[in-house]
Amino acid sequence: MNPKITTSLAFGLLIIGIVAVLFIIILPGRNKKTHYPDFFRQGHRIAGYAFFVLYIFICYLMSLKITRDPITWSAKDAIHAYLGLAIFPLLVAKICVARGFKKYYPRLPIYGMIVMVAVYLTVIMNGGYFLLTLARSQYIVLLQQGKPVKVNASEGRKVVQTKCSSCHSLERVYSHFKTAAEWRDYVARMRAKDPLRLSDLEELQALGFLIKNLGIDEQKMDAQVGMKIILNKCHLCHTLERVFQQKRTQSDWLKVIETMRAFDPQLLSDSEARQVHYYLSKMLLKQKIDS
Repeated sequence: MNPKITTSLAFGLLIIGIVAVLFIIILPGRNKKTHYPDFFRQGHRIAGYAFFVLYIFICYLMSLKITRDPITWSAKDAIHAYLGLAIFPLLVAKICVARGFKKYYPRLPIYGMIVMVAVYLTVIMNGGYFLLTLARSQYIVLLQQGKPVKVNASEGRKVVQTKCSSCHSLERVYSHFKTAAEWRDYVARMRAKDPLRLSDLEELQALGFLIKNLGIDEQKMDAQVGMKIILNKCHLCHTLERVFQQKRTQSDWLKVIETMRAFDPQLLSDSEARQVHYYLSKMLLKQKIDS
């Protein structure tokens, strides 16, 4: 399910819980007795039922997510899950006191506040963090089925880090620069190997991150991209000083690049080779006066 929906449900749970706790605190806690005790009592009961139903529904959604996509949890996600599960026995204990242990009835507001603290920590840990990252996210517009779609590239970074690393090292991804079409083909091939690994949304987010940060625009030569490719690739065969301490003409640099590609045809794609040649011709060009 879309993270925005689950985050909205989580904050809805928090708001309903706060209302339920406020109603039960106001009822016995005010210095002057309220003129509408039945209103607060009934409001607390309705909010409590709504809270319990929504909590069970969220647990069901999370169980589907976990079983559908079993991946190694981060420490934050593990704590979030344990806090969320701890709410259930607290709710059961509170309901038991309310229904069968009238002796402890005066303590119910305290039990309710304990539940709310657990809910608050659970929601803020993931839902609050998600909203903060959403506000600071980077976006890119991609064409999807002929229509422009705004994609969260920051969420795409998380997808790449969690999903791609389960099959191979991230260096295998980050060491390449590709055109948008090449990245689409790359991600499609990876997804074809395990169709359940990525949802349609996650595939789009991963593409957004890869194209924005590791993409090559064929219509625009970028010296920075060429330098990054050199830093990522050339050191695999020799020291970088061997590159940066030389100056050559454009044709000589082209010969060097083709020689390197002949040694390892997988080292550079055509688009990467063009960007590297542009950087070398721009930054390390041998002038006529030097000849």
